[in-house]
Amino acid sequence: MKLMNHSRRHCLLGGVAAALLPWRAGAQDTAYPSRPLRFVVGFAPGGPADGVTRLFASRLQAQLGQTVNVENVPGAGSTLGIARLSKMTADGYTIGFAHTASLSIGPSLYKNVGYDPLKSLTPVARLCEYVNVLAVRADSQWRSLSDLLAAARAQPGALSYGSAGIGSTNHLSGELLAAKAGVKLTHVPYRGTALAVNDLMGGALQFVFDAPNSAGPLAAAGKIRLLATTGRTRHKLYPDLPSIAETVPDYEFRGWMGVVAPSGLPPALQQRLTRELELAAAAPDTAERLAALGLDVAFGEPHELARVIAAELALWGPLIRSLNLTVQ
Repeated sequence: MKLMNHSRRHCLLGGVAAALLPWRAGAQDTAYPSRPLRFVVGFAPGGPADGVTRLFASRLQAQLGQTVNVENVPGAGSTLGIARLSKMTADGYTIGFAHTASLSIGPSLYKNVGYDPLKSLTPVARLCEYVNVLAVRADSQWRSLSDLLAAARAQPGALSYGSAGIGSTNHLSGELLAAKAGVKLTHVPYRGTALAVNDLMGGALQFVFDAPNSAGPLAAAGKIRLLATTGRTRHKLYPDLPSIAETVPDYEFRGWMGVVAPSGLPPALQQRLTRELELAAAAPDTAERLAALGLDVAFGEPHELARVIAAELALWGPLIRSLNLTVQ
């Protein structure tokens, strides 16, 4: 991932810092923050979500001058953490990690998640985005997505793909492909994408969707072959790899990660936290650290995050219901 040049970065940091001056100057009046913050993440320690949370928690801690404690609340595709967050006090001292699974997919997939993604939370910022890549065995007969889809049309249901589980983003990447391309594919859920990739290489599956940072090294080692990315346009890490949309118009999967707070967060505190997260996202090594997790910096204001959540609920909700997918 390319970093912005020095002068541009300097201007961005300077602009964000200038936007924070009224808060810095009025610190004695606002007295915020005057105690530690909690940062709730709905995943177990380790993995990209936890890594992103801890990266931004450390940034906020340095910028705010207060401890930011990460609280892991794993379970139910990260919806348990969001459910707990939604019932906490909206005083600026508790924020939470939000992402495609918990706010765009989970509310349609899980029964009684305990929150409304548009009403129970205050959007604070989008931090980053990610795409998946479609991979086949290195010796696969399919050299392109068109080849794979032709085989799927010739033998409906014969092609199987693996995922990290029902409702995971790599599962729904496949279901969206089937819906948009008008083909029948067979989904095989696993307890983690790594197990699915192992079975792909062993010949038990025909393809998988995986994250670029884990699939890329396997492709470079000649163990799998990448056919396409799930973004609407080509990814900058893979300029020679076509997007699925080049073959299947209107296809796009691009996941996101961000920060939310309980509903009712005062606008002044929302703005403060948004500006602090923007400053953290613009820090010199943030892009490299996110790239190592397969993520791209994509900072977004609260209204942008709210728009993305609403749009994705409209996309994934009908698809999940049409497939009769539910997880207890």
